[in-house]
Amino acid sequence: MIDDLLTAVFYRLSCPAPETLADYCTRQLPPGQRLVVARHLRDCPHCARELEMYAAADGEAEGPFDRLRDLVSRVSWATLALASLSPLALRGISAGQQVYQAGDTRIVLELRPATTGYHRWRLLGGVEPSGAATEIELWQESQVRASIRTDDEGYFSFDRLKPGVYSLCLRGDGTETWLEVTVAG
Repeated sequence: MIDDLLTAVFYRLSCPAPETLADYCTRQLPPGQRLVVARHLRDCPHCARELEMYAAADGEAEGPFDRLRDLVSRVSWATLALASLSPLALRGISAGQQVYQAGDTRIVLELRPATTGYHRWRLLGGVEPSGAATEIELWQESQVRASIRTDDEGYFSFDRLKPGVYSLCLRGDGTETWLEVTVAG
């Protein structure tokens, strides 16, 4: 009971300000802060509830929180899919694939050594269904490293990656799907 009371009083200490959430939703947030807010939304039920309250209070009226209405369903984090899912045939790639799931979208990733560069890697990916993501951003340390578009079949690749932890943001049809990728040395 005391834990619930303290959580209710102090939860906003580590949460972004409501204005920051609104800026994230309307894509006005500076690039370095977008990943930080997306990670926070993944882990914070308080901010998700706050966004739902804004959407309920906003109703159908035009206002600054119109786009918040669908934010909770619009932003998702892909998780490693169960082995029972059949992998996609990613242009002949079969070994070493990782399959991620976010709602009805499946993302298949594979790391291969890059053709140039010492200790560099190539990240190959595919999105199913093919139109689920049209734009993909690769983030590292809260900075956008590269942004590309998928081809007509939903395939993409990033080349010459150094070892480290990256975040992929896949956008399409008003949705954002995030996943983290570790590139080992």
